[in-house]
Amino acid sequence: MKNKSNLSLILSVISLVGVVILFVLYFMEPSNGKKGVPKAFESEAHRIAFFRTDSILHHYDFVKERADELAQKSRKYGEDLQRRQAEFENEAAYFQESVRNNALSEKSAQEIYQELMQKQQSILDLKDRYDMELASEEAQINFILFDSVSNLLKRYNKNLGYDYILGYNKNGNIFYTNDTFDITPEVIKELNKEYQTMKSKTTPPSGKK
Repeated sequence: MKNKSNLSLILSVISLVGVVILFVLYFMEPSNGKKGVPKAFESEAHRIAFFRTDSILHHYDFVKERADELAQKSRKYGEDLQRRQAEFENEAAYFQESVRNNALSEKSAQEIYQELMQKQQSILDLKDRYDMELASEEAQINFILFDSVSNLLKRYNKNLGYDYILGYNKNGNIFYTNDTFDITPEVIKELNKEYQTMKSKTTPPSGKK
């Protein structure tokens, strides 16, 4: 889906840190392991886990719902523009036919021509407005997505004690991962748990407003 593809850009920012981290590992001090923590990579100095950013886009309820809403709105706006454009083209064709048949006075032809040009410009202006609105909503989703993932990982890691949690996607800068260190299911579970809790607090009971 186009919208989800665009949304993945914000998560890819998280994965860019991976290569830099690999260069600084040697200079970091060791950290103590903790019991009951999912298995992670443990070098002499570090405990590292990763999550798959593309899985967040497919399985995080917030992203799925908002991306679907954005896609529906995009289709609605596209259909509206197509309808307006079709009406304009029909009117323009009728005008051209009338001019060829000398069915209009010069004054009337000039007035209709100006009206058609204004209508065409209004369609272009409306398209720009729709595009700006959709881009603004997508930017808002990106901001919330990045914020929710970042904050969740900070809270999640308080009890786990990883030194690094990397974002991984197949188009990023981490070229290989060992699935043993994959905490994606836990991250998605916690993200959806918090999102559904938030929704239950903000959604009024059935039948009430």
